[in-house]
Amino acid sequence: MHFLPDGEHRHRFLAALRAAGLGVEESWLRYFALGGEVGRVEIEAYLNGLLPLPCLQHDLIAHAINERLDEITPPRAPYSAELPVSLPEGNGVHGKDDPEDVDSHASGEIDSPGANDEVDAEASGNDVDEEAG
Repeated sequence: MHFLPDGEHRHRFLAALRAAGLGVEESWLRYFALGGEVGRVEIEAYLNGLLPLPCLQHDLIAHAINERLDEITPPRAPYSAELPVSLPEGNGVHGKDDPEDVDSHASGEIDSPGANDEVDAEASGNDVDEEAG
């Protein structure tokens, strides 16, 4: 069965091709490397909507385009299900990798001795004024 995308399918296919930034030559090379069987001229005609191709050949072209899109897509933030199970629950491990620690030092402030005594005392339930007096 031969396939020639039209309407919405063609629009989405060509949008992906443009987003991938591939020309006919590079599209064909990637397609051919995946096992594609038709020549560059046929691929160009197909991309211009002039020649239908077997569904498998269309899928190989689509796969070549999608591989390129995967290469140029910026990294995504991982969901919790994608994180290693060895991480403890909560805010993570305190130390160099602690996001709160990074934020507190990002402003260039230098911690002075006793600068966080009031915060530490409040967190432990002690009254700072009672300790000082």
